[in-house]
Amino acid sequence: MLKYTIEASVIIVGILFSFYIEEIRSNNKDIEVKNELLSDLNRALERDLDQINEIQKMLNDSMQRISDLRNDINDNHDQLSDLDAVKKILNANVSTTFFSEDGVFTELVSSGSYELISNKELKNKLLEIYNHQKERNMSISDDIDLLQNEFFLKFSQEFRVAINYNSYDGVFYGTTGVDSFNFDRDYYMSDNFYGYLTALQLNGYFYGRLLADIKTAYEATLLLSKEEITIK
Repeated sequence: MLKYTIEASVIIVGILFSFYIEEIRSNNKDIEVKNELLSDLNRALERDLDQINEIQKMLNDSMQRISDLRNDINDNHDQLSDLDAVKKILNANVSTTFFSEDGVFTELVSSGSYELISNKELKNKLLEIYNHQKERNMSISDDIDLLQNEFFLKFSQEFRVAINYNSYDGVFYGTTGVDSFNFDRDYYMSDNFYGYLTALQLNGYFYGRLLADIKTAYEATLLLSKEEITIK
């Protein structure tokens, strides 16, 4: 009887041990998949940071053009020529939107790998940038787009501007040139036009602050993600 008991115990222990080994193997495979996805995520974060840097540069350039226009108006249009003013107006675009690459994050969640992330701060940062900040970005961008489109429509009507467009020159949307225009000095010096410039500048400040916050969150997330991959 003792012999059979020992044999049965050995078999049971062997089965349990094989289950244990299989669980370790499965967990290791899950961790490997998680780390591979995090490596993909890091590359997406780096590309997004490059995009943010480009948009920040474009936004800063546009904000400077708006300041130049306001200074020219304040100085009774003595600082800029008509053509220079029209070119600055055409390129005073504060509505370039940041679009994040969120496909890898979606895969992290759908595959269950997100739950395997050991660093709670990293998990919170991922939710922040791909949910809260993403929604804020789209909401503010929609408001700016409406204002920018209204501004350009009014400008093109009042100045009767004919443009040319090079879709291959520029980081995102190409570049716009002027073929002809009728400079409407009265509208240029009006409170209505000045008000548009002020509204665009204010929204540019708002979006600039949001981009700075997003960039800070992305940089922190990238560091935390790299640390997560090194955890054994």
